[in-house]
Amino acid sequence: MNNFSLFWLECRQLRYDRVFWATTLVCVLAMLFGLTNGQRWADEQNAQIAHFEQQSRNQYQKIRKLADELRQNNTPSAENLAARNGDPRYTLGFEGNNLQHICRRANSISALTVGQSDLYNACILVSAWEVGGGYDERLHRNLENPLRLLFGRFDAAFVILFLLPIAILILSYNQLSGERELGTLPLLGCQPLAIRRIIAARFAVRALAFLLLTLLPLSLALWIGSTAINNSKSIGEYLVWLTATTAYALFWFACGFWVNARGKSTAENGLLLAGLWLLLVVVLPGCLNLGLKQLYPVPSRMEYIDASREATLEIGKRKTELLGKYLIDHPDRVKITEQVNVDDFIQTRMAIDDETKRVLAPGKAAFADQQQHQRQFVERLRFLSPAIIYQQITQVLTGQGQDRQQDFLQAVGDYHQRLRAFYFPRFAQDSPGFIDYSEIPQFNDSQPTLAELWPKIISDGLGLSIPALLLSVLGWRRMLRVSVKDDE
Repeated sequence: MNNFSLFWLECRQLRYDRVFWATTLVCVLAMLFGLTNGQRWADEQNAQIAHFEQQSRNQYQKIRKLADELRQNNTPSAENLAARNGDPRYTLGFEGNNLQHICRRANSISALTVGQSDLYNACILVSAWEVGGGYDERLHRNLENPLRLLFGRFDAAFVILFLLPIAILILSYNQLSGERELGTLPLLGCQPLAIRRIIAARFAVRALAFLLLTLLPLSLALWIGSTAINNSKSIGEYLVWLTATTAYALFWFACGFWVNARGKSTAENGLLLAGLWLLLVVVLPGCLNLGLKQLYPVPSRMEYIDASREATLEIGKRKTELLGKYLIDHPDRVKITEQVNVDDFIQTRMAIDDETKRVLAPGKAAFADQQQHQRQFVERLRFLSPAIIYQQITQVLTGQGQDRQQDFLQAVGDYHQRLRAFYFPRFAQDSPGFIDYSEIPQFNDSQPTLAELWPKIISDGLGLSIPALLLSVLGWRRMLRVSVKDDE
């Protein structure tokens, strides 16, 4: 009997395996339910982003129109600071009324996982003075129960990461031991084929059928539900994710094949596979999470907020000293004909702002350093568990992970610095003649391309496929010792 005939025979036998069909059906339903949750979350995020981006555009056009009307009507210049704050002909008035929401966009296949995107706001209010701005209830409308944030959402990635291995282990744990315990192993030994070829074909048929029946409906649902998969980048991201998911599933089929080849009883196989799942999916990621928090603890956010308030109060008391130092450091921002004193609101505010950022910079740097160390720690030890590898590569491809958030915050910080460099000199020399609209810095949020991610994709792919290959080879060699005498 050739390989094709053996493969076809196993396919015909699979039709009567009720456990296989029931397990596969449950997996498909769980994946589709998870995808629906992820798609709903992605739609809410996209709607929120579209709303704030449209609001920012409308606000900019409104301010420009008001400034043009004031100039056409030859409206008198503002006589005091409060009037300048509301007059868009002044730099101060234009910037203060043209607050922009900067939004983080996820990738086109973001419906597959919510990731850590539910921990962060999709949009941030950015001005020349600060990042984050005052409290905006519209930005915080997605506040969640802390327990829900702790456990995460039930999305397709959760199903694949946690439940798919369990389903695979249910399908594979007794493929050889079941034959022995039912007394049918001698019948297999009577066939003109080695037992290991029969068991290997059985695993191959089940793996192929299971992957087709679970990933095909999920892919079709994703394709229909997400209109963003319409270019080469999004298709490439989806294909890489599909390959990573297949490699992750094959790893667990390889575990089942290796455990069956050890020739133990069904109960022992089940316990060993359950222990492997518990170790690789729950214990190791949990220990890694605890270890990084012990080795690289992040400073308390509340302590940072308290320090920020205290620094603001202390710096405010020294505004005269700071104003003098600021004017010495920036003499170009003082009009020759203008008398400067502590009541000069703009100069004082810029001096206080610079000093506040200088005082708080060490705390921010310590927070960023610890987060960087934590990411590097996980990056180095991710090969301990295929679950960690799969979770990381999924979050990278969907743009829902912490790395994407850090890149976005870095881009926002750079944009904030460019706004300060543009507006602050104009604040100091403010006049009702601000027309440098085309020179206002624009935000650039460049997402990494697939070409930039290839080194990580390749290393993670090897981290999933090499253990699966080793387990398959070990199982294949171990199957040489299997004989019908084992059941005696």
